[in-house]
Amino acid sequence: MFDNDDAVDWLADLAGSKDPNALDAALSGAAAESVEAPAASVALAAAEVVAALNNHPAADLPGEIEDWIAGASPLPSPELTGRAHAAVERVRTDSELRELWEETDPTEWFAHVNDLLRRLA
Repeated sequence: MFDNDDAVDWLADLAGSKDPNALDAALSGAAAESVEAPAASVALAAAEVVAALNNHPAADLPGEIEDWIAGASPLPSPELTGRAHAAVERVRTDSELRELWEETDPTEWFAHVNDLLRRLA
């Protein structure tokens, strides 16, 4: 999830930001009628940050995001965690990103997305 250009750019912006609405804004991209690949990638990255804030980080969480989390509020609200879960579920079931992964080898992508859903639960 952390090697996608859109996700990497968003994570770099987040690392340099103190905007408390950054996660909400990123997750809202998955609520669009048609979830395009860039918005889906950013939503997954934001959900990874929410999972990490809830003490369930990905093994490959970038160091600058670990630093950002260290300076963040203790835990995200249950509502934010719920929005993150819903965004990941939407990307997993109905997004351009899913379609792109289905054209190649979706097994690894689905495994990662399902692991993220588990860590958000």
